[in-house]
Amino acid sequence: MNNQWLTRYLTALDVEQGYGRNTLATYGRILGDFLRFLDSRRTNVRRLQRKDVGSYVQILRSERENSARSIRLKLQAIRSFLHYLDQYGAAPRDTLLGDNDFRYKVEQRQAESLSQSQLATLLHSVARQVEEVQTALKHSSSQARRETKRLFALKRDLCLLTLLASTGLRVSEALGIKLLDIDPVDKSILILGKGKRYRTVFFDLPALQKVLQDYLAARQALGVDHDMLFVSTKAYRPLQPRGVQKTLKVHLRTADLSCVASPHTLRHTFASLAIERGANIKAVSQILGHSNCSITINLYTHLSNEHLRQVMRLCSPLSEVEIPLEQRVRMRKQHLAYIEKTG
Repeated sequence: MNNQWLTRYLTALDVEQGYGRNTLATYGRILGDFLRFLDSRRTNVRRLQRKDVGSYVQILRSERENSARSIRLKLQAIRSFLHYLDQYGAAPRDTLLGDNDFRYKVEQRQAESLSQSQLATLLHSVARQVEEVQTALKHSSSQARRETKRLFALKRDLCLLTLLASTGLRVSEALGIKLLDIDPVDKSILILGKGKRYRTVFFDLPALQKVLQDYLAARQALGVDHDMLFVSTKAYRPLQPRGVQKTLKVHLRTADLSCVASPHTLRHTFASLAIERGANIKAVSQILGHSNCSITINLYTHLSNEHLRQVMRLCSPLSEVEIPLEQRVRMRKQHLAYIEKTG
């Protein structure tokens, strides 16, 4: 019975609320694990009690050593599932099970991102590898096929990493791009985001245009026949998020960058650097596909150490830099307007 309700719930998330494939898979894993836990206690969701939830959290925390964020996500999924069951009279009879029973405190932290120099080092490293393989191919024909595929993979990686850093796309969104989604005249890409909502991102940046054109040319040279933009070198199947994570780690090591980064870090990098460079928060929010500007504000309005250093040098009472009165008035108005909007 538990599994039947889970199947109906996941179908409702897909059909009625438009949840993405990855989110559905995550919810399925979380709730499947929770239902197996209930089975081990010889109970089901109809007889769920507060002590059952507490025991499950204890297992997640102590035995499985889940992070606080992971535990909170799992509790949110369980709460959402129970709300669904309540619509059909299949929720727990224990009326003490309210929303507060599924809250879990998580220390707030800002999204991690790369610095401007780290990002430049990463992309330059991949671009240098592209040049090295191209040079090797000109002077050797013994392993031409193998090196051609390697060149294709490097051009693909450079295109994908540049796209993520230039547009703030989620890796799932980037890997979901089809060739037909690209408008070469408008220099735009139609993106299917969370909740099956569409938005448009633009690639009319010289650096991004170049790597995209180079990658498309490499695809054509190898005769790649697939409607998805990013494909693997093995049978040219659609690239998967796990593969991108592994590839990024390799490129970080090759670039001698000691930082820990994931594909999502590049999304954070785009947002953080764009806002720090003066981008309009509402525009950044729309580019990222956030449903609400407050999400963007909470995640990305922190300032980097380098920016704080520059503020100290410029605005410290002991600074030797003289700021013109007009500039000081303009800065003060901007700050007050920002505080009014966000506070």
